[in-house]
Amino acid sequence: MKNRILFIQDDEVKDVLLLKYLADLNYSSDQIRKCATITQAIEFSPEDIDLIMLYVPANDSANITGMPALKRQFISVPVIILTDGDDIDIQIRAINEGAQEVMVYGAFDSAKLKTSITLAKTRKCYSLRMKSALEEYQRHFDNGPIPMCIVDSKTMKFLVVNNAAVQKYGYSKEEFTDMSISDIRPAEDIGPMMELIKGKKEEYLDAGYWRHLKKNGEVFYVHIYSHAIVFDNTPARLSFIVDVHEKLQADKQNKELNALIKEQKEQLDEILYSINDAIWSRRADTNELIYANNAYHKLYDYTPENIETDNDFVLDRIYPEDREILLGGMRDVRAEGKTEIVYRFYHKDGSLRTLKATAIYKKGINGKPDTVDGITTDISKEKELYDAIRNSEHKLLSTINNTKDLIWTVDTNLRIIFCNKPYQDHFYKIAGVVLEEGDYALGNWHSEAFITKRKKEYERALNGESFTTVIEEKTKDGIQYNEISSNPVFDHHGKIIGVNCIVRDVTEQRMQLLKIQRQNDMLKEIAWIQSHKVRGPVASILGLISLVKHEQETPHNTEIIEMLRNATNELDTIIREVVAKTNDIDYSYTYLPSVKTGQ
Repeated sequence: MKNRILFIQDDEVKDVLLLKYLADLNYSSDQIRKCATITQAIEFSPEDIDLIMLYVPANDSANITGMPALKRQFISVPVIILTDGDDIDIQIRAINEGAQEVMVYGAFDSAKLKTSITLAKTRKCYSLRMKSALEEYQRHFDNGPIPMCIVDSKTMKFLVVNNAAVQKYGYSKEEFTDMSISDIRPAEDIGPMMELIKGKKEEYLDAGYWRHLKKNGEVFYVHIYSHAIVFDNTPARLSFIVDVHEKLQADKQNKELNALIKEQKEQLDEILYSINDAIWSRRADTNELIYANNAYHKLYDYTPENIETDNDFVLDRIYPEDREILLGGMRDVRAEGKTEIVYRFYHKDGSLRTLKATAIYKKGINGKPDTVDGITTDISKEKELYDAIRNSEHKLLSTINNTKDLIWTVDTNLRIIFCNKPYQDHFYKIAGVVLEEGDYALGNWHSEAFITKRKKEYERALNGESFTTVIEEKTKDGIQYNEISSNPVFDHHGKIIGVNCIVRDVTEQRMQLLKIQRQNDMLKEIAWIQSHKVRGPVASILGLISLVKHEQETPHNTEIIEMLRNATNELDTIIREVVAKTNDIDYSYTYLPSVKTGQ
């Protein structure tokens, strides 16, 4: 059992005295083990021994020499040295070798022995705790993740380093003990470092950022913290070396990025300041204005202070009939994430402006509130222009729908893109269908021959040709002539995307042209009669006049014949002029082109 004492001594007289004292302390004989030498003592199990009493005769330190072996066997057992005299050297050696107490025979009794046993056990426990603490500290020091070292305060030489320092710098622990702190710094940094530590007596020192050298020559940045300590009776400093190389590199990059971001932000601010559209951002929960560019304040013609102190400023100046539009837009942007509205707003100058706002809902991150970001544009002039264009479109559409001409446009697949009302009425009349956008232009109400012919004409226009054809159709009212104009439709890239067609009733014009053509034919016939039939008798009269003149030449007859010749010459001149003018007439335009008969 525990609480047993091992007595190492070969003097029977002293055995009797010591056993008496132990008996006074209620130790029984079965709690006491005895042997003569340390060698014999080592054979006992440490689990059975609570205290060791070792006798060291005066002027004989052999047993003290054996103390290390005894301590190795009985690590946690306290040792009391018993001696004969006051040899101070033996007592000091005994304490240095690990004894917890030294007692001199003749100078103690059972009470003092009890006190010494208690003190020896207490000192041993304290010693074990200190040893455990030192071992724990040593483990933390050696295995800590941060490089640590202990440096002689005077020589600046390394006394000890931990494993992290070995791994970081590449030197072994033995190599470190031959080095000083100057050996791990670039040459240009040694002077400033020595100036820093010169005369420094502070318990704690934050040495700041420094450059260090690894064994392979690599330079990196560290942050050094140190504490003043005593190590093996030597004034020293315990230093913690924090690798901040990546951090400083990151800080440098962040600084450069922040400078770039600042520059870009300034550029963006300049851009936002110069554009005419109002750009803004508001808190989604309170409607508080977070950001507004210069155009925002110009749009409402109010100072930033006026607008920012009144969150309902915009709503208060909305045209009353449009307030629900704005409120609905606010609901939509929360529900759908985005919205676009057009509303009217009373400007400070009293004018009514038309504004278009586009907004998106943005969720806040990292604790920031949700926001509604948007762009507001004054479209008053655009609205006026749009209304004017729409009015023109309505007028144009009204004109197109009130003409008698059939107007329509088809795409490349012959699907109707546009058709006016007369076109719809025409096909409703002949086929009972109302053609609309997207319908096929050549339905089954046409004959196969007509469809084939029109497809070819559509193909001509889709190939880039503009042309006009005239179709003759028989109706219940007689013959009707229709002129069909086909023209390709181009997009803004010049690509043909369809065909525009116009059908016009040209029956009346056709009839007029036919009448003119018949009249021209009659004129040509008259000209031919004048040229070939009338001039013949005139020539004969002139010949006869010549004969009469030679046979009966009297003054009176001569005068009559001369007058007849003059009249006949005038008639011949008139006939020549009529024939000449008739020949000058261009008959080509009066002849109609070929007419195709509708099926």
